[in-house]
Amino acid sequence: MTASPDSQDATLIVESPRWRLGYRRDSRYPGLLILSSQQAVSDFSELDAASLAELGQQLRFAEKLLQHCYAPHRVVFYKLGFSAGFSLHMHIAPISHALLSEIAAHPNYSGDPDGNDAILYLSREYGERDLRPEEQQAQRIEIARLREMAGELLRQPSNFP
Repeated sequence: MTASPDSQDATLIVESPRWRLGYRRDSRYPGLLILSSQQAVSDFSELDAASLAELGQQLRFAEKLLQHCYAPHRVVFYKLGFSAGFSLHMHIAPISHALLSEIAAHPNYSGDPDGNDAILYLSREYGERDLRPEEQQAQRIEIARLREMAGELLRQPSNFP
């Protein structure tokens, strides 16, 4: 697994031969990540055995990365898979108490939000539209921060075999 990869993809944080961890392109919410298969498949049942074997390690690494960078209340993982043309991928989000309070205060969401409310809110309120220039700059700063922390974590043998 390599951190701060030399890539044309400005959202890429780390990658391995089987998986890539990147920042969600349209996200205004700090730390909203996408873990994508390097295989052109859309379902877990289509992944090769080596990719499946590595998946748990990749999810653990992403969670540790978000915990170190954001100290969230929870980290949530979700696979949607309705958009054509994308490889199998999971969204990974650090959920803070501040985000939960923001959701609870919103008139269209539960006053006692759960993970489902959080993922819907993040997509609707913090994504699904082009980034303005100042949002692009904020995202570049977050990506650089995540790459740096990923590099530090990868230098610690206990964080990734």
